[in-house]
Amino acid sequence: MDLSSGCSIFAATESALATKTDNGAQVSALLQKSEHSVSQKIPMKIYIAEDEPLAAAKLKLFLEKLGEGGDISVWADGVSALAAIERERPDLLFLDIQMPGLTGMEILPRLNELPVIVTSAYDQYAIDSFSLNVTDYLLKPYTLERLKMAVEKGKKVIRLQQLEQSSLAHQISLRSDGKNEVLRQEEILYLEAVKDYVRVVTADGQKRLVLETLGSVEKLLANDIFQRVHRSFVVNRQRIADASAHTLTLTDGTEIPVGRKYRDTIRTKD
Repeated sequence: MDLSSGCSIFAATESALATKTDNGAQVSALLQKSEHSVSQKIPMKIYIAEDEPLAAAKLKLFLEKLGEGGDISVWADGVSALAAIERERPDLLFLDIQMPGLTGMEILPRLNELPVIVTSAYDQYAIDSFSLNVTDYLLKPYTLERLKMAVEKGKKVIRLQQLEQSSLAHQISLRSDGKNEVLRQEEILYLEAVKDYVRVVTADGQKRLVLETLGSVEKLLANDIFQRVHRSFVVNRQRIADASAHTLTLTDGTEIPVGRKYRDTIRTKD
């Protein structure tokens, strides 16, 4: 496998990233959003799993030349490398295939979406490695420029994972009308306690009734977005258009009463 074939694999796997989840459009948008940050400095904890001292030293030196030498640990066998990963997950792993204890191919299925760049003198493991979702495959001996390409790919994967985690953190799953729905918290205008239910009103005008208490749903919401303003109301403070001592007006014109005990704690959008 030469550099051109390595680049072909690089391009193919990047294309596959866009269809990794059920919502391909969302992931593609996240990829576009992350493009500007790929070349920026992202501090990384890097592990090198490599049993050949010279190969490990060369990789470490190359990473230092690329400005990535701040936090690098080297492990000379598969068992100690996997144990270290399970103790403290790195941001990026460089993994040799043929190592004592555990081989790279034995370690890969146990890494749980950790960005991995395989380094090997043998090209026959490339297809199996990519089937296990490695980030890139470096064929030894590789150049500094080829390593730089792999590192940039690793940064893109790291950034994409961060964006996905941030997006998931601001989603909420609610059961309404006999089915589960996942809503983006930013799209919720307010929640209202209605007897044994909670009415969830979203920016598109839809209203959902959820068989829960307002307090239990409130615990699922992001504290930096939502605020209790009345015993029966929780509002999205990013959707507050105007506020007075007794009433909040939301961006859709809805007026929400403000309870006496909450008046001093009202925070509008930043």
